[in-house]
Amino acid sequence: METGKTSKYFKYAIGEIFLVVIGILIALQINNWNENRKLQQREVQILKEIKSDLFQTKNDVIRTADRHKEALSLSQYLLDAIRAKVSYSDSIYRAFSKIGSDYEIVPKTSGFDNLKTIGLNTISNDSLRIAITNIFQLSFTRLQSDFQGKNKEFDISNMMFPYQKKYFEIDFSKPRKMPRKYSDTLNLYSLKIKDYQNFILDMDLFKTTQLAMFTRSNLVESQMEIAEEIDKIIELIEQELKKKDQ
Repeated sequence: METGKTSKYFKYAIGEIFLVVIGILIALQINNWNENRKLQQREVQILKEIKSDLFQTKNDVIRTADRHKEALSLSQYLLDAIRAKVSYSDSIYRAFSKIGSDYEIVPKTSGFDNLKTIGLNTISNDSLRIAITNIFQLSFTRLQSDFQGKNKEFDISNMMFPYQKKYFEIDFSKPRKMPRKYSDTLNLYSLKIKDYQNFILDMDLFKTTQLAMFTRSNLVESQMEIAEEIDKIIELIEQELKKKDQ
């Protein structure tokens, strides 16, 4: 009888241990599931932030490229006018006044900065993580380097400013008022091109304008390539988000 009781107790103890182990395994499984769910939620959140940043940066890139295209058109108009030695007009002045403009692109990087803080491995898709890292750390860096000008001799503003300084003068016949929101209205005068005959014969100006056009055209090419790269990464992010929703 003692032997039978011992056997029953032993079986009961084994059963209890088995239940405890099963309970622990289930608890661990639930804990792992909760942790994975939190990680996935964090990943989804960071991907949405990066997607939003990319949309905003792309819009900035497109706006800037459009401004460069407008300046290219004005530069071509000015070159054609100089070559044809057309008479002076306000259109020539406006073209000359705008062809030295340059435009800065400031990529929005808050989402990627957050990703670096919490860890790049938060993005579980290796190819997507590499693509995102490349565009923020390589392509966007190149965008800003293009604006800052690795070679100051090919900085558009620096190229055109000496000629604008040389040929612009104040037109006292055209006063204008410039209202300001937070200060008094400014009383200014328009500018005009002086010594126009020498202006249209200045071949250094002609050559520099052509060089500025070439530089600006390269900027547009680079910017539009990055806009296409942004589109591809946004599509990859959207595909990844759809997987997470399933």
